[in-house]
Amino acid sequence: MSHQPPCRAWAERLALRYEDLAPADRIALAEHLKTCPACEAAQADYHFLDARLRALPPAAMKPLPRLSLLFSVNRAETSAEAENDQPVTRHRPPTTGQRATHARSFRAFVKETLLGVFVACLVLALIIVFGAHVINTATARPLGTTLFTYERQSDFVDAVAWSPDGRYLASGSWDHTVQVWDARTGALLFSYQQGDIVDAVAWSPDGRYLASGSWDHTVQVWDVQARTLYRTYLGHSDFVDALAWAPDSRSIASGSWDHTVQVWDVQTMALRFSYQYGEIVNAVAWSPDGRALAIGGRDELVQVVNAQTGVRMLTYYGHTNVVNTVAWSPDSRSIASGDRDGIVKVWQATTGKPIDTYRGHTGAVYTLAWSPDGRYIASGGSDRTVQVWHATTGALLATYWGHSDSVAALAWSPDGRYLASGSWDRTVQIWQATNST
Repeated sequence: MSHQPPCRAWAERLALRYEDLAPADRIALAEHLKTCPACEAAQADYHFLDARLRALPPAAMKPLPRLSLLFSVNRAETSAEAENDQPVTRHRPPTTGQRATHARSFRAFVKETLLGVFVACLVLALIIVFGAHVINTATARPLGTTLFTYERQSDFVDAVAWSPDGRYLASGSWDHTVQVWDARTGALLFSYQQGDIVDAVAWSPDGRYLASGSWDHTVQVWDVQARTLYRTYLGHSDFVDALAWAPDSRSIASGSWDHTVQVWDVQTMALRFSYQYGEIVNAVAWSPDGRALAIGGRDELVQVVNAQTGVRMLTYYGHTNVVNTVAWSPDSRSIASGDRDGIVKVWQATTGKPIDTYRGHTGAVYTLAWSPDGRYIASGGSDRTVQVWHATTGALLATYWGHSDSVAALAWSPDGRYLASGSWDRTVQIWQATNST
């Protein structure tokens, strides 16, 4: 179906990337798009084409030499003489030495050509065997370059998790499945079904287990190596939409629409404590040092709770809309939170003092992820973008436009170079987020 043409006054700016627009133009364009479906559709088309262009890999091989190159010199000489109206002179028959030289040159050419054909066939065979979307992690690419798109989920993708060894990704979807797949090739390793929408997935820090929270009110814990269901937690009475593992991999914190965060032992299924929250819980994150939990929800607050006792330690005030997501810095000193107004706030964890505020999104922020080295914060939301910020300066480093619908989930690769983003466009995309190693 063809779209109506965009407004003439906005046509040029619609074709520009977000980072190329002046700040005032970004704000004005965002307001205009809210009222003009034609311009919104045109911008979506531009972003889709731009994402596909960025995803094209660099040429891996030079073109094979053509047979006609052997005779190009003679043709050039003949053409030059013809243009100057000079008679074409025949070359004298080559001497024995010249014939030997030509023979060697021809054999070398044939050898080079056959070698090129062999290499081309070998590369083609590898592509057929291993798939065309294998990520070459040794090659530095521009930020925002799409490396791979996973398209096996048949409904909204609401959750992604990268395995601690960096080899696998898990994605959870509204199609009621969790799928575990190879992060380099996209090969599906195994999939399991839950009774309703899967809204959260989390990989245990030791890499042994994968937990998923569902709208069927349960948390399932799977033994990844055995590919068998290990535990099912039944403590919640409403949708489970948030999960966080303890750093020692022995406990899980699960947040629910039943207004509770429950911390329970994975092996014994014993409930350690249940924290009563004032509203629906949207997000929970366990601090890397194991001491505290950060909780965000519908009451526009961020609360910090003692992870051993369940006693509330701090409440952060500052958001003016629903808090959708929270994330700890790797050193446990800071917490980032994102809300429905498109605001990302960074707080000092021990005092609740605001450190910074990011205002790059034009829609709700649904997901946050702090890079493993603590240098960057990634945020994704309803404006279909992922934005990467410098955690110290607050500078916007990159904006990823690869998705065609809301970005609901983010996960950094363990080496900090790549981001996996899950979207309501039913894809998970892996892309170059930084050039650091």
